[in-house]
Amino acid sequence: MKAHSIDCAKNTVLPLAIAVILLGVMGCGKTSEGQASAPKTPVAKPKDDDFLKDNESATPEEKRFLQAGKPFAVALAGRKYDGLYKQFSSHARAHMSMNQFDPAKDDGAFEQNEKNPMTDVTAEKFAELMKKVEELHGMPRGVRMLSVYSTDHGVLTRTSKEQTAALDSMFAIGAMPESTPMDIRRASLRGQIKTELTPEELEKAAKDAGVTVEDLKKNPDFEPYFNFKIVLVEEGGQLKVGYFEFLPPSMMD
Repeated sequence: MKAHSIDCAKNTVLPLAIAVILLGVMGCGKTSEGQASAPKTPVAKPKDDDFLKDNESATPEEKRFLQAGKPFAVALAGRKYDGLYKQFSSHARAHMSMNQFDPAKDDGAFEQNEKNPMTDVTAEKFAELMKKVEELHGMPRGVRMLSVYSTDHGVLTRTSKEQTAALDSMFAIGAMPESTPMDIRRASLRGQIKTELTPEELEKAAKDAGVTVEDLKKNPDFEPYFNFKIVLVEEGGQLKVGYFEFLPPSMMD
């Protein structure tokens, strides 16, 4: 598993390498048993939208955005990358950077990736790029959470005048290209995908934690995952994914 975190946006006031270091440091149903003579109550199978249960206080507008982002999270968790691709807007397909899949660790490489984007990415090419995400974080196996991060137009367009504007935009839209029209940006969502590690990845994770693989597996708090962010845009009267990034776990999660 990668322990580094890079959640960068263009035009942020912090140099990219410094932002990476700061975020890497900062980053990051009960069941009841019946009496012995009574049969145990079967545990209900979680519904596919259980990951939205923490959004009960969301506004009607936010719930609309969550429902629009839900298919993306479900398809990602199910490794249905062709279905994922179908949810992209024309802008998302027209421009993709390697930083969205495997973010570079230093400013120079990051900027180089941004200056040399992949254009008119096909569904086949996208599925191939997703293999890199699986190599970095493990095999997706479920959705951990999904929430609305921001619907503030100033944050979504990097035009906010607030003191924390640069940082807010960095978390909300990352390195979303300026080529995506500002007037169609609607919301930034952030989520987490649970993953299954390979034996080799488990060994590395155990080594990084200073424990054995067996002890790591027994740890109830050990649940591999990675983060993702999406920016919803309105295109043709529909909410679509206009931009996305896949990111490692952070201590701020």
